[in-house]
Amino acid sequence: MSPEAGTGARTAHAAARTRARTTDAGGSAEARPADGTGTVAPVLAEDAGTVALTAVRGAVAVAADTAPAIARATHDLLAALLAANRLERDDLVSLVFTQTPDLTATNPALALHEAGWDLPALCAQDAAFAGAPARTLRVLAHLRWNRPGRPAPAYLAGAAPTRPGARVGPRTDPGKA
Repeated sequence: MSPEAGTGARTAHAAARTRARTTDAGGSAEARPADGTGTVAPVLAEDAGTVALTAVRGAVAVAADTAPAIARATHDLLAALLAANRLERDDLVSLVFTQTPDLTATNPALALHEAGWDLPALCAQDAAFAGAPARTLRVLAHLRWNRPGRPAPAYLAGAAPTRPGARVGPRTDPGKA
C-alpha cells in the first residue's frame, strides 16, 4: 500500500471514529460527534461504509521464557489474527495482552514497540487459576470491522480459550497443515 493510500484509509478511519451512530424510533440514522457537542447530522449514503469497533481474542503457547520466544509468539499470534480475518495492521486500534506469571523475559507490548509497531498496547499478568496452562500469552485486539458477523479468534501452539464454551473459530496455527 502506498503512503498516500494509507493516509486516505487512516483519514476515513479517523472520520468514522468521530461519530457514533444512533437510530430513532422510525429507524432513521444520525451521526453524533464524539466531542460531546450534541450537534446531530444525518448519516448520508456515503457514510454507509461506517466502520464499527469490535474485539477479538487469541492466545499462543510460548516455547520458552526468552525475549526472542515471546517476541516470535507475539508476532505469530497477531499475524494469525490478521490473516484469519483478512485485516491490515491499520485495522487494529489497540491491543491488551496478558501473559502467565512464568513469562518474565519481556512482554508483548514491549516486543511490538521494539519491532516498530506504532499501536497502543498494554500488557498485564494473567490471572492464576488451578489448571492454568504454562507460558501462555493472550490478546484482546480492538479493531475496525465493516463486515457482517464477528471476527474469528486465533489460538496457536495448543493454546485454548479460558472461558468454558467460548467460540473458538478455526484453528489458525502456522506450521500445521
